[in-house]
Amino acid sequence: MSPTSPARPAESPHPVATGIVLLYLFLLVSRVVELLAGIVGVNLRLTMILTLVSMAAAVLTGGFLDAIKTPVVVLFTAFTGWFLLTTVSSEWRSGSVNTLTTYWIPSYACLLVIPSLISTIDQCRKACYVLAFSLIPILLATVVFQSQVAGRDQILYGTLGNPNDLAFALLMLIPFAVFVVKSEPLRSWKTIACLLAILFAVLKTLKTGSRSGLITMVSCFVILFCVGKMQSKLKILVLAGVIVAIAAATVSTQTLHRYATVFSGTLVDSDMSQNEVSAVESATARKMLLQESVNLMLEHPLFGVGPGVFAAVLAGEQKNRGEAQSWHEAHNSYTQIGSEMGIPGFLLYGSVLLYCLKRTVSTYWRTRRDPARVAIFRMSASLSMALVIFAICAFFGTYSYTYQFPVLAGLVQAFDVCVRKELSRTPSIAPTRLPARPVALTPDPMVPTYVRNRRLRHNRA
Repeated sequence: MSPTSPARPAESPHPVATGIVLLYLFLLVSRVVELLAGIVGVNLRLTMILTLVSMAAAVLTGGFLDAIKTPVVVLFTAFTGWFLLTTVSSEWRSGSVNTLTTYWIPSYACLLVIPSLISTIDQCRKACYVLAFSLIPILLATVVFQSQVAGRDQILYGTLGNPNDLAFALLMLIPFAVFVVKSEPLRSWKTIACLLAILFAVLKTLKTGSRSGLITMVSCFVILFCVGKMQSKLKILVLAGVIVAIAAATVSTQTLHRYATVFSGTLVDSDMSQNEVSAVESATARKMLLQESVNLMLEHPLFGVGPGVFAAVLAGEQKNRGEAQSWHEAHNSYTQIGSEMGIPGFLLYGSVLLYCLKRTVSTYWRTRRDPARVAIFRMSASLSMALVIFAICAFFGTYSYTYQFPVLAGLVQAFDVCVRKELSRTPSIAPTRLPARPVALTPDPMVPTYVRNRRLRHNRA
């Protein structure tokens, strides 16, 4: 190839390693290993094995050296360093060490391998497809291992045994299923499978009775309505109406009454049923835990009380005050990090989230009207919505050290690097202003007509 000829897009030097990390993502997010362990009775440790293989591949291919220089990995590495420091100063060191080894180290490893082994737009697209199809095993588990508590759907065992966690897991994967629907032909089996998965996931989310899930769904519809075009807004209104109608017909009365407590706050009326009273008491307890976590963050602003020990420390303080011991997490990922790792840990975690949102939203608006980059536009929209879903659900749940955010952050970082390469390599073909129409020349009245005609015939010849 001559020096002046345009360079061809670089292919990934490690397709096999990328395939391994995509398989690892599917097994991790879909909970397949967890479900198999429940069926067979033996934990095969497949995710741990694939994590080690992926880390080795990242080092051998050289992608690890590039990944550790990226902003997301740098911030999360600083967060990990602060995690170690606060573990040393923890009020219950063994509990913090258990949180570090059980939750955060696997999550941090997941963050490292994704940007190390995903290096092209096509690989980012495949990763989004993997997350989309991870929705299907979870939905199958809600049917095969279905369980209910006070009319709320959940899974019989495992990490999705809590209805709120089940709703969060379903909602976070829906944007990637929408990406597949937008990217594939209408009659493709992938489109049909993802459409059915989206409808079933929305219905299952409503049946969980998760008020945080309901707030998240409403917030997503409002965002889509605000940024969409007029035609899209009409579709969103129709879709919202259909979902409300389906929910009214299929969701149990107990669950609908639970949703109604979102508007009643923490007030208990004599006309409320036992389930409604339980929902109001749950909201009151969550408010108390939020206040206690903020108080602990202000009392221990630098190092916190130690990662993973908020419940134990709060129970100790409640015992000293002569109160009933709650032994619950903060039910707010942000204040839990602030209380357990101090304000520096809170700022580092929040910085990663804001950076990821900034990069995906910026890419969304930059490529929105460029037909040549419609795939990038759709991926940025899906990643942005998934981050919004996490940000809202994290306000009502405890996902501080679990893998969900590191997976999203790692994928956003890989996607951002690929987009920067793509934008610098190929110019945009977005429509520009058309040139002005040339002004017709006015014929000179002093020149005879036959002369003008002869000139025209000469010019045409």
